[in-house]
Amino acid sequence: MKTLSDLLRNTLQLGYVTDDLDAAAEFLESKLGTVRCVKSYRSSLGRPLGDANASSAQPPVVDGPHIVVDGTLGDEWVIDVALVNAGPTNLEIIRPVSGRVDLYRNGIRPGAAATFHHAGFRVDDFDEASAIVEKSGRSWAQYGATGGVRFGYLDLTAELGHFVEVMELDENGASVFATLENASNAVA
Repeated sequence: MKTLSDLLRNTLQLGYVTDDLDAAAEFLESKLGTVRCVKSYRSSLGRPLGDANASSAQPPVVDGPHIVVDGTLGDEWVIDVALVNAGPTNLEIIRPVSGRVDLYRNGIRPGAAATFHHAGFRVDDFDEASAIVEKSGRSWAQYGATGGVRFGYLDLTAELGHFVEVMELDENGASVFATLENASNAVA
C-alpha cells in the first residue's frame, strides 16, 4: 500500500446510522428483502487500558477490545448494531447509545429509517494502513479492536460526504462476515 486509494481496494461493507435500530432492520428485511438481521444491543468497547500510546496516530499496542476517539482512549463507547449481508456486501446499521459515539450520532437524519455513514474496506495489515493515513497528513477519527477486527475510521465527510472504515480481520472476524454472506446466499 502506498496511497489512501490503496485502502479502498477491497469493499466489504456499507454502514448506516439510525435512531431506531429495530425499525432500520425491519426496513432492510421487508423493503430491501434481506435475510433477518443479526442484532447486538449495547455493544461496548470503552474501557481504560492504562497508558497505552493512545495519543499517537498509530493504534495503541494493547490486547483486548478498545476504542480510541479523536486520539483519546475511550472509557465509554456503547452502540447497538445490526448486521446482514446482500451476497458479499455487508450492511451494517449502528444506533449510538452512550459515551463517545458522536461520530455516529452526528450523521443521523431523525425519522429516516437509516442514513448512509461509511464505506468499509478490508485490508491485510492495519498497521500498514495506519502508516498510509499518517503519511497522508491525516489521522483516524476513531480506531480500535474487537472480536477479531482491528478498524479505523477516516473522516472524508468534507470531501466525499462520508467516512471510510478500514478493517483488518483475523480468522474469527472473517468467520463472522463469511457466516453472514452464507446466510444471504442460502436464500438467493
